[in-house]
Amino acid sequence: MQLFHERFPQLEILPVCADYLQPFDLPSPFRTPERNVIYFPGSTIGNFEPRDANLFLRRLADLCGKDGGLLIGVDLQKDRGVLEQAYNDSKGITAQFNLNLLTHANRELGADFDLGHWRHRAIYNSSAGRIEMHLISEIDQTVHIANHEFCFRSGEKIITEFSYKYTLESFARLAGAAGFGFARMWTDDAHLFGVFYFTVL
Repeated sequence: MQLFHERFPQLEILPVCADYLQPFDLPSPFRTPERNVIYFPGSTIGNFEPRDANLFLRRLADLCGKDGGLLIGVDLQKDRGVLEQAYNDSKGITAQFNLNLLTHANRELGADFDLGHWRHRAIYNSSAGRIEMHLISEIDQTVHIANHEFCFRSGEKIITEFSYKYTLESFARLAGAAGFGFARMWTDDAHLFGVFYFTVL
């Protein structure tokens, strides 16, 4: 933050601590801006169900206001092999991330998941345009959480995450339904990811 302020000393920085999934108000700047542009980096929008993504984008459009803009990162649709290799990486990084959910359940909820009896698997659902993250039980087992008991058969899975991938056209339609007009997209040479710019209609 300090380095950013040193590079742009005239830029007013007003931090906000809030849950961006819930409505919140932006602080009032010292100088009234000509327009508001929201930057939503990464590809987090892909973790929203389409209906929730639409509601979230509508909220951003309201925050931007008249003549506002949205700069947003989006993971683009690509070959199934590329996607599944990325989410089932050889170093097991994504698997560790996924299995960490069970570690948290054990620590925060008093569950008794045995991580040695679960494996990670990510599958691309081409009809839905999304990666589906699974934790698959390797044996018949029973898990306890508080006073509840859950029985899993060998091969039974828990779906832990969806990650939607978009084309330029499909994401432009989604944003358009939320009140944005497509202006421009930047992408890498392989067209794996996109950074979209929209204006409020």
